[in-house]
Order: sequence, then C-alpha cells, then structure tokens
Amino acid sequence: MSSRRWLACSLLLALLAVSGCDLDWGQFFFHPTIADRMRDNLSGELQAPAPVAVNPDSFRFAMFGDAHVRADGSSLLGWFRQDAVARGIDFFCVLGDLTNDATVEEQVFAKAQLDSVGRPYYCTLGNHDLYQAGGWEWFKATFGPSCYTVVIGDRVKLLFIDTAEGMLGQQQFDWLEAELGRGQGLEQIVCTHFAIYDGTAPIMFRVPSTEERAKLIGLLRRYGVHSMVSGHLHGWRHVRIEGTNYFISAMPSEGMDYGNPGYVLFSWANDSLSWERHEHKLGAD
Repeated sequence: MSSRRWLACSLLLALLAVSGCDLDWGQFFFHPTIADRMRDNLSGELQAPAPVAVNPDSFRFAMFGDAHVRADGSSLLGWFRQDAVARGIDFFCVLGDLTNDATVEEQVFAKAQLDSVGRPYYCTLGNHDLYQAGGWEWFKATFGPSCYTVVIGDRVKLLFIDTAEGMLGQQQFDWLEAELGRGQGLEQIVCTHFAIYDGTAPIMFRVPSTEERAKLIGLLRRYGVHSMVSGHLHGWRHVRIEGTNYFISAMPSEGMDYGNPGYVLFSWANDSLSWERHEHKLGAD
C-alpha cells in the first residue's frame, strides 16, 4: 500500500473511531500513546484496585462498555443501579468511554454516578476518555491504571487491557501473556474497549491490526480464556470460537448502532461460570 493510501485509510479509521465525540484534535494526534500509558501502568506508581470481597462459592458481576455520561448528566447508570440491587450484583466493570467528551463536567458526573450504584467497580480506558486534554491524567488519578489484573474469590481472574486507541503494543502483549500464564487454574476474562469481532457493524470499529487480532486470539485460545468482553461498538454481540466467548456489550443512553443497550451478567456458582444478557428496552423509563 502506498504511503498516501495508508494515510488516507488511517485518517478514515480515526474519524470513524471517534465518531460522535466532540474531538480535541490536538489530543487526538498528541495524546499519551499506548507506550506512554504502559510506562505509567507498569511504573509501580499507579495502584491497581483491590479485589472485591465476595462469597467464593457464589457471586455475580456485570460488564458493559460505553456509559457515555454526558454534560447534562444523562446516562443509563440510574437504571443499572436498580438492576444491581434487584439482581444481587456484587460488583461491575466499565469497559471504556465512561464519558462522552471527557469534559470536567462529564468527569465529575461519571465518577458520581458510578459511585452511586453502591457497588465496587473496575474501569478501563476508552477513546472518548483519552482523546481530550487531560483525559489520561484524569483517568489514572481517579481510577488508577488502565492495564491491570484482579483475582476475585480465588475463582475468577479479570485482566483489563488498554485498547483506547485501538492497539495493544508489544509491551502490553508481553504483560498479558505473563499474566495469563499466572492465571492457570482460574477462569479468566479479558476486559477491554475495542473488540476483535464486530458483529453487524463495519470492520474498522474493531482492533484494526490484523496481526494484533490474530496474536490476541491465539493467546486466548492457548490459555483457555473463558471470555473477552469489550464495548466501543454500541451494540450487542456474542460469538463462541475455539472455547472462548467474545462479547460486545455497550450501555449508552443514546446512539446505539444496533440492538438495545445493556450488560453481560456473569455468575459464579456450583464451581462454574455462566452468563446471561440483560437489556434496557429503548424508550423505557
């Protein structure tokens, strides 16, 4: 491919990746790269969130991306709060795009609304959080690293990886493989923003590098990973390939690409991990 065509394709992918975002173009081009963020993540200065205390024989947790809390405070986190109580959810994970434009107002609303759910939670970084001035600084000061692991009840290992700009990078791959190797004997779930499989939306919304997609699929297969859960696409997708579940689950208050917003609910019981889908019907209160 010529350099001119490569540049045109790259710009197209970039525009699609940040569609719907009030983009800070300076931060789009000059934000901290994945190498910068991994240096911060692995520096020892950012403390990973502590494991949630659960009943190791029975616990439940939810995962979704794209809360997209807006400047007026609108989101579906109020609906989710009610579901968390009704379904006995012990904790939840938000897989990037906590905010819509990462303004100070949205950052304050997002933190307050996540706290208001009344359950422990874990987060990783999305492109809408990253591509604004101070986005990465806010995220790491508020939530800690964007790449880390948590072991729950000596049963489930959650591996959060940073794909906020659509790539992993070699250093993160090395870290991920080492952590997967240390998780043998546990059910392992990889949690991130960009998906590998994109369902019914255009392919440029997944991790764009064919090499990185193949490498990640190979790692998940080799280590018997139970699931990979991502957002970025505003839709729902589940496919099971070579023993691993691949989910896309997003929960924006508006702007769904297809389907209804919602979350994946995982349950550990009877020495096994199961899942179910819960949706917020469009137009419902």
